[in-house]
Amino acid sequence: MKILTYKALARSVVLESIRRKDLWVVAILGFLIILASSALGFFGFDGLQVFAKDLAVTVLGLFSTIIAILTSCRLIPDEIKNRTLYPLLARPITRLDLLVGKLIGAVVVTWISFLVLSALTAVALMVFQVKFETIMLQYMILKMIGLVLVCSVSLALSTYLTPSAGATMSFIFAFGCPMFVRALTMGYESAGPISKPIFPVINALLPQFSLFDMGARAVYPNWSPIPVWIIGFMLGYAVLYSSAMVGLGWLKFRKQAV
Repeated sequence: MKILTYKALARSVVLESIRRKDLWVVAILGFLIILASSALGFFGFDGLQVFAKDLAVTVLGLFSTIIAILTSCRLIPDEIKNRTLYPLLARPITRLDLLVGKLIGAVVVTWISFLVLSALTAVALMVFQVKFETIMLQYMILKMIGLVLVCSVSLALSTYLTPSAGATMSFIFAFGCPMFVRALTMGYESAGPISKPIFPVINALLPQFSLFDMGARAVYPNWSPIPVWIIGFMLGYAVLYSSAMVGLGWLKFRKQAV
């Protein structure tokens, strides 16, 4: 019963994304990438393999993260605004089920967008005759796992903040966490013995999005693939942290008047 409920809720998110033409925007962006890469090839630039791969992972990381945040942040607020939440809750669906189903839908939409962009950027890489290596596949797998984390954080923030504020905070976390981690590391080294234990706790609470980004390894040659157990460990981290985010969002959403 739960699986059917989650499937129906996720399907509604995907259909709404298609209605909003979000996936068409992704396809257009990918087409522009191919045109740009083809233009570079036309002008006869040599030795651009590293540049092409860097462009590919940058585009994949940037646009997939943007889609994940914008899709996740508007799900619950739109249900409340459009008053479509009432018939949903009138069914035998708990608010926790609603959050989980919406998260699954956001992940599916984000993954579809990511795979569409990946396919189109793969065509762009073929223009430069760039070899598709195993580490590039690992980059894609880890990135898709990391996008689950982005969706869960964005969904949780949307229950506490307005859609625009939630999206803003999600962007800050998604793109600013590496800077926050470096600042905490520097602060830890110069902190006193009393305040020093606080820094690891704060660091542990932050979503470690950068751990899922293998862009630097995928771009430059001669990097060997990472062990499979690391991918498994990162999957476990994403599941645990995403579950905590859903729980945090549920604590707010279950008491929210609609």
